[in-house]
Amino acid sequence: MHSRLFHRFCAPLLSSALLLVSLNLQANTAELYQVSGMHQHQEHFQQALQKAQQRYANQLPANVYQTLVRQSNQRFEPNAMHDRAQGRLAVSLDPNTHQQALGFYQSTLGRKVVQLETSATAPTNVAAMQAGLPPQTLSPERQALLGRLGNSLPALDLGVEVSMALANLATQSANDFLGGLMQIPDGLVNSRRENLRSQMQPNLGETLAYVYRDLSDAELGQYASWSESNAGRQFYRAVEAAVRDALNP
Repeated sequence: MHSRLFHRFCAPLLSSALLLVSLNLQANTAELYQVSGMHQHQEHFQQALQKAQQRYANQLPANVYQTLVRQSNQRFEPNAMHDRAQGRLAVSLDPNTHQQALGFYQSTLGRKVVQLETSATAPTNVAAMQAGLPPQTLSPERQALLGRLGNSLPALDLGVEVSMALANLATQSANDFLGGLMQIPDGLVNSRRENLRSQMQPNLGETLAYVYRDLSDAELGQYASWSESNAGRQFYRAVEAAVRDALNP
């Protein structure tokens, strides 16, 4: 009797409560995804993808190029990438970490940081930085702050993942077009990743100095402290996982 009453009256209420909690988590995650700059970074990736596709147009046979465009558009479909990233972010953050991250990115400093970071990933600015960064004179104190950021932010790992995703387009398309005759061993792919890391690592400090050049030493110190906090570390681990899921359906 009691069991029947529970299922008749309480179970629907419980289901409704769980649905409301789920919807609230999704809404909060969508907000964090926006204010932290992740949405804008994904948009910049789409622009870089289009440029990569255009670059391959004159380098590949027509059939291989058409396969490349079709498969890359499918793999990197914008809405699906956003959904995968937000889904991973939602399951990777506990409520307390989520709230602290949201609080940081809604702060004056957090908004300034996001503006600088999203500007840096815009394709035009990426191209400008690749052409060479202007020389900067840094105090030992600022160098130390940038070193702290370099150790805590996932900038290098994310750069490697995005570069690998774009660089692998032609290889994957050729593999599929030729029925697997050009399959590349996993060990070689991993060596390419390590090669990219070794190429990018020496430039990390100089790049961070340029990206955050408009932050004062005090602001840079506050950002470093946030990135080193428990919530900051958990958030950036979640960001790494979200980016990997977005890039690798």
